Amino acid sequence: MSFHFRPARSFVDRRGCFLALTGGTNSGKTYSALRLARGIAGPTGKIAVLDTEGGRTLNLKKHFDFDIDIMEPPFRPQRFGQAAEEAEAAGYDAMLIDSFTMEWRGLGGVLDWEETELKRLAGDDFKKRDRLKQMSRIPGRMAHKAMVFSFLQRKMPIIFSIRGEETIKQAEEGGKPEKIFKAQCSPSFPFEMTIAFRLAQDRKGIIDLSDAQSWKMEEAHQAVFHDGDLISEEHGEKLAAWARGEGDEPTSTDKATLVANALTERIRLAPDQAVLEAITGDDKVVKQRAWLAEHRPELAERVTTAVAAALARFAEPSESMET
Repeated sequence: MSFHFRPARSFVDRRGCFLALTGGTNSGKTYSALRLARGIAGPTGKIAVLDTEGGRTLNLKKHFDFDIDIMEPPFRPQRFGQAAEEAEAAGYDAMLIDSFTMEWRGLGGVLDWEETELKRLAGDDFKKRDRLKQMSRIPGRMAHKAMVFSFLQRKMPIIFSIRGEETIKQAEEGGKPEKIFKAQCSPSFPFEMTIAFRLAQDRKGIIDLSDAQSWKMEEAHQAVFHDGDLISEEHGEKLAAWARGEGDEPTSTDKATLVANALTERIRLAPDQAVLEAITGDDKVVKQRAWLAEHRPELAERVTTAVAAALARFAEPSESMET
C-alpha cells in the first residue's frame, strides 16, 4: 500500500464534527439537540436518532422529521459505534444519540459491565473484590476506547445528548462541601469531542458557558456558540458550514497580511534585490503592491515604506549590486 499526499486545501469533503450537549432534567436537551441536528442536516437532510430511553424522542416527532431506532439494553459501547457506522453508510446527514449516558451508566453500560465482571471474578469476597477491582475494569474500558476510536472515523456529524447531575464534592478539612455539575458519562469523553458544553439548569435550551471547566470549543466555534444563546437551527447551520471547510480560505485581509509579511521579510533579507525589482517592475513586488493597495492600503503603505528604505540604499550599493 502506497501513500499519496496532496495539499490540504484540495480536500472539500465534510470533516467529522462531534458535539456533546449536557443538561440536567428539564433543560431541553433533546429538543435543543434536534434543532442542532436539523440545522446541520439542512431543511431536507436526513437525521438518524438512536434513542436509549424507551423512545422518549418520539414525543418530538410532530416538531421534527427524523428516523429512529430504539436501543434496548445491554448498552454495550460497541453497539453505539456500530449504530453510527451504519447510519453513516445509510447516508444520514446527522445523527443524534439520546441519551448517550446509557453507554456509561445504563444497564450493560461500562460501569454495569465492570460490576458484572467483578462479581464474576470475586463474588462477594470483599478482600478479593478490592484486589481485583482494577482488573474488572479492563473489558469495559477497552470497549469504550474502541468505540471512541470508531466515532473518530465518522465524517457524519454526531450529537451526543448527555445527562448532567449536581453532585457534592467533599471539601478539605475545615471547608464546606461544594455542589458541582457533572456530565454522566466517561470523564474523558467530552474532551474527545469537537465541541462540548452544557445547558443552563434553570432555562430550557440556553447555552451555559459560565464555568470555563465545563466546555470545550476551538476559537472558530466560540464565534458560533455564545453564553446565553438559545440553541437554534442557525447554530447547526454554522457548524455544518465549518465542517464543510467553508471559511477555511484566507480572507482578503488574511491574504494581505500574509503578502505584506512575506514582502517586508524579503526586503529585509535582500534589500538590493528588492531595489532592482522595484525599479524594473518585472517581478512580483510591483504586482503584489498593487494588489495590496486595492485591498489593504495600510499594509500597502507598510510595504511601500520598506521598499523606499531599500531604494535609499541604492545610493550606496552593496557588493552584491556592483558589476
